[in-house]
Amino acid sequence: MTMLTPRRVILTASAMSVIADEARASADGRETGGILLGTAESDTITVRHAGRPGPGAIRQAEFFQRDLQHAQYFAKYAFALDHSIWIGEWHTHLRTPPTPSAKDLATYQKLLSDPELAFDYFVAIILADSTNDWRTPQLAAWIVTSANACAVLAVVSAGQLGGFFPLNAVDTA
Repeated sequence: MTMLTPRRVILTASAMSVIADEARASADGRETGGILLGTAESDTITVRHAGRPGPGAIRQAEFFQRDLQHAQYFAKYAFALDHSIWIGEWHTHLRTPPTPSAKDLATYQKLLSDPELAFDYFVAIILADSTNDWRTPQLAAWIVTSANACAVLAVVSAGQLGGFFPLNAVDTA
């Protein structure tokens, strides 16, 4: 069965709040991030929960690796709460624009090709701030498939946005 790839990402106010709060940690010159949990229907993905990096995360200037045990615990909690599943990850880049690096894309392709994970697509939200003060970073949501990566407009739900400005959609396929 061929599944259509969603072209729209909605961030709930609570997910955006976690991302905004954690992204400010990149003012120390190191990337940070976490997992994204939510649901997908037709052409829309709803990110209900954004994870924090966790105490065992590795944060470097051009690399971020989440704390796997922390992420797994959070995923179990979110599934029990509202049946949200792992749909992707978010992280910061210290330079604009907020686009996936070659290393990011290789990681996403590895996740997509893992039969145990059974991803049809992977959501990647990247934030970048050219001033490095992290008060008004740019945010872009990417839908990655095994065939390509394309940027989609991040539609943010009503609520406190913390100064984030979504980018316009750009198709890179």
